[in-house]
Amino acid sequence: MNQPLAASQADALLTALCDHHTDNISTEPHYLALLREAESYSRHDKAAHMTPDLAPYSLLGMQLAVLHQGNLLSAELYPRLKQAESDTLNWFKTCFDLPHAHFSHGGSDNNLQALWQSRDYSSSGRKIVYASEARHYSIDKACRILGLDLVLIRCDVDDRIDITALETACRKRAPLAIIMTAGTSAAGAVDPIQPASDIASKYQSWLHVDAAWGGALLMLPEHRDSLMRLTQLDSVGFDPHKSLFQPRPCSVYLSRHAPRHSLQTDYLNNTPSDRVTGSYGAEMFLPLWLNLKILGEEWFYQQTRARLEQAQLFSELLRKRNIKTWNGGSGIICFEADGEAFDTLVASGFLSKAKMNQNTVYRAVFAGIRTQAEALFRVLPLSP
Repeated sequence: MNQPLAASQADALLTALCDHHTDNISTEPHYLALLREAESYSRHDKAAHMTPDLAPYSLLGMQLAVLHQGNLLSAELYPRLKQAESDTLNWFKTCFDLPHAHFSHGGSDNNLQALWQSRDYSSSGRKIVYASEARHYSIDKACRILGLDLVLIRCDVDDRIDITALETACRKRAPLAIIMTAGTSAAGAVDPIQPASDIASKYQSWLHVDAAWGGALLMLPEHRDSLMRLTQLDSVGFDPHKSLFQPRPCSVYLSRHAPRHSLQTDYLNNTPSDRVTGSYGAEMFLPLWLNLKILGEEWFYQQTRARLEQAQLFSELLRKRNIKTWNGGSGIICFEADGEAFDTLVASGFLSKAKMNQNTVYRAVFAGIRTQAEALFRVLPLSP
């Protein structure tokens, strides 16, 4: 269902269109380079970034979204579209045990939303935000936008926040908010959320989990009780377009607290809520909704487990060759290696590079259904 045209087929189609519209479209085949670039990543052995192949009915869902063009700030005009949105959000609410949710354009929006909400929700006058040295850069941007003071807490050797250092910092100065990361950008590490929840409760601080990458791991039924059902969890941000096989944009923000409402506008029946995302349509959720309706929730859990198993297998293959390896548990494997041949793999999109504790490591991201550990391992320039 989601299989794209081969580059040669797409080239023939676009060439025919260009020939028919020679006055309006350049006949230079720049589009062919774009097609080949896209096609090059639909392989079993490419794992450079968080770019998953799509769930089976996502392209059809995108087509429906384009055809619909409904603006859900006027939800009363689009009841079926609103119901599809509600059905999908209810799944996330159940998984994360949070009562309020909306779709957004990505993790940067979600982190800004969380800090905005925490600032307006609090009457303490605090401005300190604690996050780890491995936090996403959008936390820095959000603090600058909102006039908050970001203080970074050191990480352990596995890229997780040092919970003792966090406790010490809170004891010296209680923060407005504490940011935990579930799936750091470099290593895919998951911060110790339960201990952080206890600290946030003790100091009456907002606790936000940036789960842009690791949200799919937290959604698995076997992990929910141990990782997510926390009394002092105020908000979560998650990007299904990173680890749940969805096209961009598909992101969700969840909170324990109802959003405040803006002033009434003269062209909307309902008062819009205070959220970073402005007007939007079905493009953020209809592909996911369609797959949920046809395949069911269990399909997503099974595919998530499968890609995590491939990541674990890749880690084991590296360790058998005595290569120092980090597995954060969310589908990213980092390892140390020497040689220009590995840099060639980075340039070709097989791997990427990252920094862990100021050291450069190579990084393999198991985001998609197709990515296979053994296929990726075979391209590594390792001596027999």
